[in-house]
Amino acid sequence: MLTIKHLSLATAIAAASFAVSASANTVVVPGSSHVKWTKSASGDLNNLQLSDRTAGVVFIRPSANNQVAPESSTNIGLDGRFLTSLQDGHYSAGVVCAGNVKLSAIPTAAKVNDLAIGAATINLKAGETQYFLVGTEQNYVPVLQQISAEQARQVLSADKTYKQNHQISRVNPENCPAPAPVPAPVVPAPAPVPAPTEYYVETRPNVRLNILFDFDKSNIKSQYQGEVAKAAAFLSQYPDAKAIIEGHTDSVGSDAYNQRLSERRANAVREALIKNHGIAANRLTAQGFGESRPVATNSTDAGRQENRRVMVVIPSE
Repeated sequence: MLTIKHLSLATAIAAASFAVSASANTVVVPGSSHVKWTKSASGDLNNLQLSDRTAGVVFIRPSANNQVAPESSTNIGLDGRFLTSLQDGHYSAGVVCAGNVKLSAIPTAAKVNDLAIGAATINLKAGETQYFLVGTEQNYVPVLQQISAEQARQVLSADKTYKQNHQISRVNPENCPAPAPVPAPVVPAPAPVPAPTEYYVETRPNVRLNILFDFDKSNIKSQYQGEVAKAAAFLSQYPDAKAIIEGHTDSVGSDAYNQRLSERRANAVREALIKNHGIAANRLTAQGFGESRPVATNSTDAGRQENRRVMVVIPSE
């Protein structure tokens, strides 16, 4: 598996201008006195002509690896196609298709033709150049480090590194697909204005209990027992009257869910009045109304809090 390391250094100078100069290194082809193979040459990393379909890639393999054997070279592929083969002390710069690509690096010593082995997916942005430092581990296994343009300049300035000249890339930027059209921004439709709501007004003798319940809970916390005592005091004013414990909710959730929740909370208050305050059970009826009787808007937190209530009501004769 290819290892790609991203160095967390500044990349603000990714468009920095710099050139690499080196004297050419030529090899005479055996058996011929006048056929020469140019292995190395001087170069300029600013020669990459990029468009809205293409990106630049630069691979640098410093001579610091001190590996000169032919099998030590690193074959680099893009989407399974041959891009370059680097030996120590050389770099390669090329133009490729922008977008998500599969980058692979395989040592020549592996003696395989499948350049897609161990590929890693990276994103190449159109019109930008990305730089990679190529190193090797045991058995020439490649390790790629993504670096900034400034780091690339420093490496090339400090090291005698030539442009890899004897190669023919099989990645053809002329076949790069056109960039996808940018969709027009979606303008959201104005929110509908809610119709005026008629709020419920209680006219019978009543007291509201300010009990806050946890989400989906109906148990009364200890800090709200004073509210239950307030209900008991209210009922003492009507010692012969029967009372209804009403539970109400806001509009969050389904009608059926809110109906059951309001019933559970009304019953919880009824049981607390009976057990803790000695109110006769035959005087109290628990009834849930769900979200059907809002006393405030459900469009705000404050309004929903008003609607989440328990009432003790003395019904009309």
